[in-house]
Amino acid sequence: MLVTVCAWCERFLGMRETEGASSISHGICRACATRHHWPEPPTLVVSRSRAALQRVLQELMRGTPEIHVVVDRRQAERRQGHEPGALDERRALSRRRATPAIVC
Repeated sequence: MLVTVCAWCERFLGMRETEGASSISHGICRACATRHHWPEPPTLVVSRSRAALQRVLQELMRGTPEIHVVVDRRQAERRQGHEPGALDERRALSRRRATPAIVC
């Protein structure tokens, strides 16, 4: 019997009958073959309310290249909505201090 597993993530790919002793062969699964062509590894962000799933997802996403699994650290939404024209008004205000004139 010949058992085939993915060389990167060790997932079971199949088995077939052969004569002789049982052995293990290596191949590549479709997910790992796709990952192999990514320009850089992606990051999966897990919600803070589901932080316990990080370890499980890391194990499920194991492979080459690695998919980074991180827990969201944001406390609140940083983006603030603005009314039309509010941005222009803010830029019009000058916050700079007047530089004192030097008299000689």
